Parts: sequence; structure tokens; C-alpha cells
Amino acid sequence: MKRVICLVLTLFLVAACGDRPRAGLAPVAATKGGTGVNSMEKIKKRGEIVFGVKFDTPPFGSISQGRTEPEGFEIDLAGELARRIGVKATFVEVNPKNRVANLDSGKIDAIMATMIATRARDKAIDFSEPYFEDDQRLMVRGDSKLTSVSQLDGKTVALVQGSTEESVLRAKAPGAKILSFQSWPTALQSLLRGDADALSTTVGILTGLQATAKKSGENVKIVSPGIAQGPLAIGFRQGDAALRDEVNAALMGMADDGTYDRIYTRWWRGVLPEPFKIRVLPVGS
Repeated sequence: MKRVICLVLTLFLVAACGDRPRAGLAPVAATKGGTGVNSMEKIKKRGEIVFGVKFDTPPFGSISQGRTEPEGFEIDLAGELARRIGVKATFVEVNPKNRVANLDSGKIDAIMATMIATRARDKAIDFSEPYFEDDQRLMVRGDSKLTSVSQLDGKTVALVQGSTEESVLRAKAPGAKILSFQSWPTALQSLLRGDADALSTTVGILTGLQATAKKSGENVKIVSPGIAQGPLAIGFRQGDAALRDEVNAALMGMADDGTYDRIYTRWWRGVLPEPFKIRVLPVGS
């Protein structure tokens, strides 16, 4: 029990640090989901692109204890994309509930925060080419007998508000009780306390949560492969074609020269077998 309390305190401290806005950071635009937006000119002029990222979701993006800046797979990708565009990257914390609102309000230029590209979301914002694909699964305590989504009838599952995982689980396990939280660390706390029987999200996020739990001596395991697959992509304001195309070109360049594979291997070696293959269009007119 003491280990769980320590974990709770540590995660809340990290989340509290992440909630503070960057000093002096003004909105990057004042456009709400408009067609024909052109952020590229403003980004080039100020020499900075602002990404909405996760501060509490390793290995995608998190702030380690004793540090002040985020690190992770998406952080490295965003930094390299900015470099190739010719500007610096700045990071603002977002979560599934506020990331599109922050994009529409102009607080950020792009969302790079474990966002699955869906047809429903594509009606509201534009997406880059996918840069990652993941599989939704379950995480349970080490002594749990749960191994499949089909066993969730009458069980309690922890999720994060605004995530696609919730709609998937409601369809595949209608008999399950859903506990919704603001962040994955607080969802993990509910699992470790015994308030939830399982936690459900993608393997990438589950891997980070599992590592966090193990550091505190808690035994959890990932089960039930194949609940749902989905591509992660970068989100842009609707009609922001110049920025989207610039980012896509940079992503393809990273795939061509091996940079993407190196970043992928740094964060996913031993977790996922092979790097995701970014779609690369031929160079030329």
C-alpha cells in the first residue's frame, strides 16, 4: 500500500509540473478551425512551431522526476520535424479533452499527442501521414485472471476521458463499467488501488504505465491483443494545408534517410518488433 501511495504522489507531482504553461507563450493564432488557414508563414516568421504534446504519457511524452522539459518518442519526432522545417520546437501540454480546443484557439500549431486519426476526427481537423500504429489492449494486476475483453462483463475498466479507447470498449464490452479519468497516471492509480479491474489503452501507452508501476514494485501485465488498431497522426487546423504538407515532406525525409527508424528504435527497442513504415511518395515533380 505504501508503494501505491508513493506512486500516486510522484505522478501527481509530475502532472502538476506539466500543467504550468510556458512563461510568456502567447497564442500562435486566433483562428478557429477555419478553411484556408496558413500557419506556415507565421511559424517561419517567428522561428518557432508549437506542438501540443503529452507530459504524462511515457514513452510518447513525459517529464521525468527532476527535469523540467518533456522527453519521449513524440518529443524527438517533433523536434526533428521542426529542425527540418527550419524552426525550433516549443511544447505545450495537452490531453484528450483539450487538445483540439487548444488547436482551434491557436494556442498550438499542431497536435502530436498519441492522437488516433479517425474519420470522425477528420471532419474537424486535418491529419498528417500516420507516424505510428498501435493496438488497444488491457492492463491488469499481476494476479488477475482476466485475459480477454470478452471477460469484462460486470468488471470495471479505467480509461481517459475523450480517448477513442472508450468508444471501442463500450462497443466490445457493453457489460463493463467504465471509470473515466483526466490522465493515464490517475487511471493507473485506480488499477493499482483495486478500484478498477483493468485499464485499457494502446500498447505504447500501456508499456510506459507498466514501467512506471514496476519502478514502484507493482506487478501488472498487458493482455488481450487485437481489441482495436489505429494509426497515430499529427493534427492541424482544418485547411492548414501548407503546414501539413511541409510536415508530411519532413516525415517522408526522415523515413528516407533512416532518422525515423533511429528515433523509433531508441524508444521502442524490445517493446515492438519492427519500426512503423511511413508512407513515402516519390521525389520529383
